Amino acid sequence: MKKVVVWLLLASWASILPAYADASASEDIAGSLEALKRQLSTMQATIDSQNARILQLESRKTYETPQPSAPAQPSSTPQLSENDWQKGIKDNIGDAIPWMKGAKFGGDFRLRYEAFQYSNRVSDSGSTTTSSDRTRNRFRVRLRWGFEKDYGDDWKVGFRLATGSTTDPNSTNQTLGNSGYFTFKNILVDRAYAIYEPNGLKDYGPLKGIKIGAGKFENPFLRYSTTIVWDADVTPEGAFEQANWNLLSTEENKLNVQTTAGQFIVNENAAVDNDAELYGYQGAVNYSTYNFGTDQPVDFNFGASFYDYTNWFQTILAANNTAATSYLRTNSITADDFRVLDLYPEIVFYTHDMPVTLWYDYAVNTANVGTDDFAQTSGNDIHDSDEAWGLGFKVGKAKKKGSWEFNYGYYEIGVNAVVAAFNDSDFGGPGTNGFTNRKGHKFGLGYQLTDSLVVNWTGYVVRSLHPVSSSATLGLGSATDEEVFRSQLDFVYKF
Repeated sequence: MKKVVVWLLLASWASILPAYADASASEDIAGSLEALKRQLSTMQATIDSQNARILQLESRKTYETPQPSAPAQPSSTPQLSENDWQKGIKDNIGDAIPWMKGAKFGGDFRLRYEAFQYSNRVSDSGSTTTSSDRTRNRFRVRLRWGFEKDYGDDWKVGFRLATGSTTDPNSTNQTLGNSGYFTFKNILVDRAYAIYEPNGLKDYGPLKGIKIGAGKFENPFLRYSTTIVWDADVTPEGAFEQANWNLLSTEENKLNVQTTAGQFIVNENAAVDNDAELYGYQGAVNYSTYNFGTDQPVDFNFGASFYDYTNWFQTILAANNTAATSYLRTNSITADDFRVLDLYPEIVFYTHDMPVTLWYDYAVNTANVGTDDFAQTSGNDIHDSDEAWGLGFKVGKAKKKGSWEFNYGYYEIGVNAVVAAFNDSDFGGPGTNGFTNRKGHKFGLGYQLTDSLVVNWTGYVVRSLHPVSSSATLGLGSATDEEVFRSQLDFVYKF
């Protein structure tokens, strides 16, 4: 286009040149040619500008028009894992809100259906001091929610709120319909603690960490024991110290040791001179080895614990605290004190990528050795009243969606073998008919419906270890000859 315009202009000027053949006309022609040159330069700039504009418009049209070779993909929102979610809070919210940096929130909600079939077998012998056989059905809820903040300078503090009772340390349940008329349920302080873990001692030779805690906290002795000694809901009060050691670390073998000490305030009683306190000591060993030619290690665990209760019965008897609903519960008033030795061996191995745990637990109250025969004069034969033992197994682990687990245990718990105020309150009948002087079976089955929702079933078949015709015979808080079938169906949602 540019060349056509130039040639047309040159041809038009060439046609008029003959009319200006004289010398004076030559100067006019030179001026006209210079003007034409400037005009052509202006036209060229205009053409270049228009071409650039056309290219810009064509480029925008191509960009905005969907291309058939690149079909649009449906948008999707990526799913965040729990770790990613917590990291996002830490990296983003923590920077925007300083006090939330290092903070963690979490809890769970449990809905339970519980059924009992309860029979008092003493009635079969003609006693008139017992209640009749009965059944019971109830729905219960448990809600727990906690907060913990890591300050990043060796310290962290936290608390947890939970449903429960101000008079029962063994349960965080609330029974629907209890007290009637849709009354509100209690929310209590389940934990409130401060923990010190010096970063400088997390890899100090064989020492792999020290933890010191105070307040009301998760039971530090729970891992290497069973419900013979501790109900899982008990949260001690006072202080504890814990150290972890690595004594051997090779590709085939690892040997770790954990030591724990606790100083717990059991009963601060203004009515007596001496308070009831608990001093606990525990040593645990974990030996992990590949020497059996397996893909996963075989773990041998052993824990030895000693619990020394000081002034336990003095404070209870001084307060006339001997009823079935008191902290004496099923212990005998003839007991002296409680100095309980608890031994817990365990082995964990894998079969077809499924973890299998075998365990045994033995506890003896060394302050009452020899009390096996203290009731012989009344014609009753107490079977090892100062001893308790149990054994069982667990297959699988319900942790991720689609995973499952099954467990079984058999237990025998003597009247004065352990402190009845703190061991498993479900191992018995409805109300306060659990604790000690019991023997029986416990079954459990769990399935992880989603990563956050698990369904569990637990069954109990329990009888009295030592049947008596009257609780007054042995001075027991509550024990006759009862047989209980208990069934619990739980739906637990973690958040």
